[in-house]
Amino acid sequence: MADLALDTSTSYLSLAVVRDDITLYEKNVYSLKLHSVLLPDEIEKALKITREKIERIFVAIGPGSFTGLRVGLSLVKGIALAGDTPVIGVPTFDGLAYNIPPEGKLLIIMRYRLSKTYYARYTANSNRWICEKVDVAEITELPQLVTDERIAIVKEHNYREIADMFQNPVFIVPRASLLVIPGREKEPEVLENLVPLYIEPPEAERIKNL
Repeated sequence: MADLALDTSTSYLSLAVVRDDITLYEKNVYSLKLHSVLLPDEIEKALKITREKIERIFVAIGPGSFTGLRVGLSLVKGIALAGDTPVIGVPTFDGLAYNIPPEGKLLIIMRYRLSKTYYARYTANSNRWICEKVDVAEITELPQLVTDERIAIVKEHNYREIADMFQNPVFIVPRASLLVIPGREKEPEVLENLVPLYIEPPEAERIKNL
């Protein structure tokens, strides 16, 4: 028995099969808007290669791409209903943080619109990353947000423009296997309540309300 982990919250499609803290299979594909096309086949391929039966599913719930999140969560709900498989929703930044060993303070930045970013602050405690805040900021506001944290920038949508604002930032991408680390401590979701974590309303809804 193993765990399936999926992250569709960015332009990267990431999936992994993990058993007892050992990553049996992991794949990242820079797929832009093709998550819905690639994801079913990629899951089937991963399960064929590992020959594992899935015990739990860990899925990134955002913030991130509105379309990507809906694709991932819809597919996960279908798999869970078909196999009566527990699902654990994990905030996207909680998984991203574990690209870096927990020590000191960390600020993660991810671009998501032309002039805006999501960001999250973390503090290390007992070899874990503890999330202090997740919010939205204009790109021009980013230098004022930094105090003494390490800076990690998600390689998403012209990230180099943001990187040029800081000295020696670390570049990271989603790795689905990392969702298992913070997800272990969470209880399975009621599927009806499993929804994307939106910090701002989707673009279509925002435009409609103008």
